[in-house]
Amino acid sequence: MEYSRFDDVASLLIDLCKPFNDAELINLMNIRISMNKDKNFEICYTSAVKSLYVKHFHEIKNNTYVKRQFANINRSILRSIKNKTTEISLLPAYTKIDNAEMSRAITKLRSKLIKFHEK
Repeated sequence: MEYSRFDDVASLLIDLCKPFNDAELINLMNIRISMNKDKNFEICYTSAVKSLYVKHFHEIKNNTYVKRQFANINRSILRSIKNKTTEISLLPAYTKIDNAEMSRAITKLRSKLIKFHEK
């Protein structure tokens, strides 16, 4: 199975959160351990993070999203799991960046940089 950053909870949280402090990193590792031990928790937590990401996707993409502390986001995620208000969701197709498109953009940018450097 190919790696997808959109199935990686940590990757999505990095987009949603301010840089993690040491206590938050430890908390994130503890959550990952809990996810490994309890598959139901893993499904619920992953779904909650994906839902939050989808909710703010356009803001993130347009660089207008204001990142929040992980502690605050985690608290609301755990509360939604406890209250069973999280639905299992798949990320919509529009949230996934086409790797071929990204590769073309990177190649184009590199060629511009090379031309600029040659001048």
